[in-house]
Amino acid sequence: MSLKRQLKKTRSIISVSTYKRPRIFVILMMLSINIVILLIAALIALNIDDGFDGYLDALANGSIKWLLSPNAILTITNPNTLFLAVMVLIVGLVLFSGTIIALTTNAIKDYFQKKESNSGKIFLEDHIVILNWNNKVPELVSDLLFLEDEHLTVVILSELDKSWIERHLLNVLKKTQSSIENLNRVNLLVKQGSPLLKSDLSDISIEQAKAIMIMNVETQEHNHHTFHESDLNVIKIVLGLGDFKLERKPTIVVEVKEFQTKSKLLDMSKIVSSLSEEKIIPVCFDRRLGQIIAQTIIDGRIDDVYLSLFSFQGSEVYVLENKTFDEVLMNHSHAIPLGIHGNHVYVLSDNNQVKSIQSKNSFPGKKIKVFPLIEKALQDVMIVGSNHKLQFITESFKAYEALHQSRFVVSEIANDQALSMIPDLESKDESTTLLLLSDEHAQNDCLDANVISTLIDIKRHLKRKDIHIIVELLDPKNDRLIQDFNIDKTIISNKIISLLLSKLALHPETATFYDQLLTISPNEDGKDSDAIIIREANLCFDTEFPIQFQNVKELIHSSYLSYEKQAILFGIFRNEKLILFGGNLHEHKPFQLESRDQCIWMKL
Repeated sequence: MSLKRQLKKTRSIISVSTYKRPRIFVILMMLSINIVILLIAALIALNIDDGFDGYLDALANGSIKWLLSPNAILTITNPNTLFLAVMVLIVGLVLFSGTIIALTTNAIKDYFQKKESNSGKIFLEDHIVILNWNNKVPELVSDLLFLEDEHLTVVILSELDKSWIERHLLNVLKKTQSSIENLNRVNLLVKQGSPLLKSDLSDISIEQAKAIMIMNVETQEHNHHTFHESDLNVIKIVLGLGDFKLERKPTIVVEVKEFQTKSKLLDMSKIVSSLSEEKIIPVCFDRRLGQIIAQTIIDGRIDDVYLSLFSFQGSEVYVLENKTFDEVLMNHSHAIPLGIHGNHVYVLSDNNQVKSIQSKNSFPGKKIKVFPLIEKALQDVMIVGSNHKLQFITESFKAYEALHQSRFVVSEIANDQALSMIPDLESKDESTTLLLLSDEHAQNDCLDANVISTLIDIKRHLKRKDIHIIVELLDPKNDRLIQDFNIDKTIISNKIISLLLSKLALHPETATFYDQLLTISPNEDGKDSDAIIIREANLCFDTEFPIQFQNVKELIHSSYLSYEKQAILFGIFRNEKLILFGGNLHEHKPFQLESRDQCIWMKL
């Protein structure tokens, strides 16, 4: 009975070993069988051939030699020994060599399968990591292609199917020829796995990443205790990063749904010892988008300026350390100062390399008689639909009212009640802006369906032509579908926020600038500084047009002095085209400001 039990126990051990390490077990088993065969063959050879001096001689110069050196059997004269040697050689070839060849072939096959599926460890460094997938990621990746980095590597880790993500990315990247051209110099890797698993994070060399972006998974459920479910997911991912020694001290940008999650993440980064030295920037994208949408309602061109500032294409915002505002304005030929933070200056420049270039030629500027920069008068706003951004839109309106002694008349209407507001719109004397908000809880294949449906109904029944219609879209692909509706403005939420996330990840030192820029709030003097105003040139300058300048820097410096250093000009709209000043601003190239140019000012 004990023998039977022992056999069962041995069988169990062998079964477990085979399951856990099948290749090693097979190799060891084949090796053991071959050793037994060699030992038995040596014993037989000693008994049938008197040419061996002993068992060890029969083993070394007999069975082992026949297996390892097949030519040795050609010198054997004893027919019995020759037969034994041939049998040893055949059994060795079948059991040992054949097994090794089969295992090697299988290992090579597995290797190719792993590489094709991007499974297994990927050895990387200085790469950008995107954890989780949502419909903002394609626009984020598309903008990263404009980075002036010849060795850019972007890795996406998501639980979704790898081939589906790759097809979706390619579809978005094909929209712009420039992106396809840039794609040739970028390593874009998609890996299927869970950002919550340490092994999957290790497989993408998370320790060597230079920037990490944790995207919100956009679930619709809310945890009734504390967190929105998607925010709980990103919090767990952040905590999981504490298990790694992030050697390159990457910026960790976290996209959150609820505004209160932002403060909890910041508190967590201070009290969790493994995260205390990491640079974590949580971004409540609904709040930021609400602020941008509110400002776009006030001035419909401002989101174009934001898109340009957030994008890596063209001029963008950088930091010059230990400089003064006037010093940069006077001496730096490739930078426009836009704000200050301590002893650092935020500048608009083509890239990080040229921002520090200084010129011996200075252009002190000239004072021009100007009109006051008056904030735009507000008009009635009707908001059709509702989503998480609505509360931040109304908060921004209230802040604007308090700052500029203006008053918004805001009406909120459900999508199914949109047609009932048409009579009121037709009878109003005042100009009105309609804002159509998209349903962010819709399935991916139904994104923006409510907006398109409501837009059709409104356009079919509304007779007035002076109603301004602003449409918020979540999916950039739908932008072209509504181009022929003759609406005033389309705000593509996912595109705007994805650009901002990538900007903060790679240039975290500019986070304060963007926070001040997007927030409508008073400064210490009770004024709304760090804000953009767009005004027609003939409403800014009280002089004859066109105004001639030696170059762009003289225009910038002159406008700065003319407004008593309270505003600086950094771009214009000319013939509906946005031009943010860049390049060598000190170049001797005359610039002419036309009366109909729309001047873009940064309030200081």
